[in-house]
Amino acid sequence: MIRKRIASGTVMLCAAWMLVACSNQTESQDISWKIESNLQQIVNEPEVLTSSNPGDYIAANTEAYVQILSTGEEGLNLLIQQLDSSSNDGLKEWLMAQASTELLGERDPVEHWQSGKDWLRQYKMKVDS
Repeated sequence: MIRKRIASGTVMLCAAWMLVACSNQTESQDISWKIESNLQQIVNEPEVLTSSNPGDYIAANTEAYVQILSTGEEGLNLLIQQLDSSSNDGLKEWLMAQASTELLGERDPVEHWQSGKDWLRQYKMKVDS
């Protein structure tokens, strides 16, 4: 009888842990999707597609940009991961770096940067040292 209770308790505990793990993974996927869809909306803004100023894209899509910023610390981690894994260094990467600087606030050790990859390179050098 005691063994059955221990076994059922163990099974219930494992099930609860699996639910928590799945919930955290789903939340992370939701944040990743939120960031990616908002980045795509900003990058593909038809009103400013010919602009060379990345700030114009943010200004034309402030709501989408605010949605990215609303992801907080977890969004920051995802932005840095996405920026690090990207093979490009264009508008999308610049937007990821800009959002990262805003999410970091005063904790951002990078003062001057030209592109998303430039920001990431400097950020990694200063954080790792």
